[in-house]
Amino acid sequence: MESDLPTDPVSGAPREGPSPQARREARTGLYVHVPFCAVRCSYCDFSSGSLSAAAVDRWMSALEREAVRRAPAAAGTLFTSVFFGGGTPSAIPSHRFERVWRTLADHFAIAPDAEITLEANPESVKPTLLEAWARAGVNRLSMGAQSFDPAELQALGRIHGPERPAEAFALARAHGFRRLSLDLMFGFPSHDSTTWARTLDRALALDPEHLSAYAFIPEAGTPLGDAVIGGGARLPDDDRQADLYETLVARLGAAGLAPYETSNFARPGGECRHNLVYWLRRDYVGLGPSAHGLWRGMRYGNAYALDRWAAALESDRACDVAEPETVDSRADEFVMLGLLLASGLDLGDLEPVARAELDARYGAAFAAGLAAGRLEATAGGVRIPPALRFVADDVIAWTMARARPARPERVTAAADSEPALAAI
Repeated sequence: MESDLPTDPVSGAPREGPSPQARREARTGLYVHVPFCAVRCSYCDFSSGSLSAAAVDRWMSALEREAVRRAPAAAGTLFTSVFFGGGTPSAIPSHRFERVWRTLADHFAIAPDAEITLEANPESVKPTLLEAWARAGVNRLSMGAQSFDPAELQALGRIHGPERPAEAFALARAHGFRRLSLDLMFGFPSHDSTTWARTLDRALALDPEHLSAYAFIPEAGTPLGDAVIGGGARLPDDDRQADLYETLVARLGAAGLAPYETSNFARPGGECRHNLVYWLRRDYVGLGPSAHGLWRGMRYGNAYALDRWAAALESDRACDVAEPETVDSRADEFVMLGLLLASGLDLGDLEPVARAELDARYGAAFAAGLAAGRLEATAGGVRIPPALRFVADDVIAWTMARARPARPERVTAAADSEPALAAI
């Protein structure tokens, strides 16, 4: 099938990756972690806990404290995306969600045309919630389906049936939502090509603007992860998982959903701006337990558990651990994140000083990758060839292992000149 995508002038391959418009619009992000789920999935190790009125009230009060703490450093910044992740943000009652939104609007400047995303599980999508989200300005919903097979849904610990995503999509469309995303999972125990084909059929029938599909990773401490690690359950072998990914790319491509990142596919204009903020290494503020942020050359990570995060804020203590970037850590992140994009690492994204730092650390590694066929040249830099995209993490690790040894640690100029992150 002939692609209608523009062609890269260097490689001759279809020019994949985020559009110029999406890149321009992904400037500064605001993330809010909602640590509650009706039922915890058997594969999930995210920061989440049981939903109760008392726990939600404590989370909201601590979130207000954290917003007050972080807002001064973000004064004058216009946020171009807001993302409610979790957990299950759609499990929060409408009046509590509206209070959270007021907190954000009171403390941060959110662009009038900002992309505002909320993650939702299909079973929790209801008219009253859709109305509350729309009033707050939510204009993008990301729904977790994972599978459309009843037995697989049960094994994954999902509480919705295979029909529910279609019902939730129809409700969202009826309430005016025009940017809908769907999450799928593949490569978990007992997953095979037959059920994967059926899941893709049903997912594409919903006509999403965006689709994310993640390979299952066994996480210690989760029921399904422990079963795999302990030998009680087996994953499809590497070749079979690669075949599942190849099927995904082919099926979505034929339906008009192009890959712009290893696990993310979109129709033209449908890219997630907020996630692009991460992959392009632009500034973002994270609020809530386990949230992370990058701000003016400083990275921070909040306490993972709700109790620890909230207790710190209630005692007027820092709820995070922060550290300044170094010249080498910044270059490493450009490689780790930039090579995940289908278009690869674009040197045009870097200021001249950062470009020189990247070349000093990775110039020889990129040359080795090009010679070995693990990387290919583009008009703007280098990317992972489409045939190796399924093993992107291995290619990135191979490239990073060939970087120049780290120089003596020193922080970036940005970190030297900006206020310490603990101040926000």
